[in-house]
Formats: sequence, C-alpha cells, structure tokens
Amino acid sequence: MRTIVTRLLPAGLVVLLVVAFLGCGLLEPLIKPAALTNVQAVALIQISGVPYIDQYYKETVGEEAAQEFGEIGPVTPTGTWTADYQGEGEWVIQGPVITKSWGECLTTWTLSEADSEIHLIGFKCD
Repeated sequence: MRTIVTRLLPAGLVVLLVVAFLGCGLLEPLIKPAALTNVQAVALIQISGVPYIDQYYKETVGEEAAQEFGEIGPVTPTGTWTADYQGEGEWVIQGPVITKSWGECLTTWTLSEADSEIHLIGFKCD
C-alpha cells in the first residue's frame, strides 16, 4: 500500500503544479506561442504601419481631430523598437519615429496575428 502512495504522490503533485501554472498563465507561451518573432512584429509595423501613419492616426482620433492636428507624415522609423507579445496573438509594438514637422515622436501600435489588424494607439512628440 505504501508503494502505491509513494508512486501516486509525485504524479499528483505534478498535476497540481501544472494546473496552478495554467491558472497563472505561466505556461501560455508554450501552449499558445506567437506565430511571429519580436523582430517580425516590429518589421510589420515599420513596413505596414509607419508609412501610413496619417491614416492610422485618423482612425484613432477621428477625422476632425486629425485635421486640427495636421498631417504627420512623412515619417521615418528610428532608434530602438520593442515588441511585447500579450498572448492570444496580440502584440504591442513601440518605437520612435522622426517626422518632418515635429521631430522625434514615440509611437505605440497593436498588431493582431489573427486578422493582421494594425492600430496606432499612442503618438507622443516632445
């Protein structure tokens, strides 16, 4: 009887640990890994987002507010960019750009792997 308990106890502890880690989300990257790497996520934003920043800005703040602010472009990515995987195929990408009118600005974007949707969620200039 004692050998059955000593065999089942470690297996039971492993099951409890796995359930606890799943509940905390610590194993999520192993179960649902990102389809993209950090470098690929940044490149997608720099290629498909930054050149069209005026369009994305209008979607974010609305047509009237964008007209009051004026055009942002042309814009060039610069400096160090970061990409943080949020899980569930969602990314937050942040990086500096240089604008002709306002100099250096910090942009923050979201990228969805599921539908390739890109959104500009932050635009801050010095």
